[in-house]
Amino acid sequence: MTTPEITFCDILKNNTTKVIHKLESEIPINIQAGSDLYSQYLHLLDDFFGTCYIWQKQFFDKLGFTQEMLNSINDYWSLVTDRYCMQIEMITGTQKSALQVQENMMQLFDKYAHEALDYYGKMFSRAMEKMNQK
Repeated sequence: MTTPEITFCDILKNNTTKVIHKLESEIPINIQAGSDLYSQYLHLLDDFFGTCYIWQKQFFDKLGFTQEMLNSINDYWSLVTDRYCMQIEMITGTQKSALQVQENMMQLFDKYAHEALDYYGKMFSRAMEKMNQK
């Protein structure tokens, strides 16, 4: 049984494809792990403030804040929280836009690369035809 012939281009293409497929298969795992870690971090913060709530309630209840004072404090912190949430939305939108720009640039480059390779192939074919005419 003979080994099929292989070209230099076959070697480059096959090995490049193998590495790219391996990288693609690892991406979902890495993204999920990062997402799980981030969720765990947020849950930890929520638990921390939930646990502190009991102790803080005992402390602040003894300070004698009036309901009017508490309403004012609540209004202030609601405003701050809403502004913070708006900033999170703006940052998320900016990140989405930046990723979209990167994706569009990759698509443009891909189109350009294919056009350049097509042109290269045509020029290479012409050069080969001229070499064969000699």
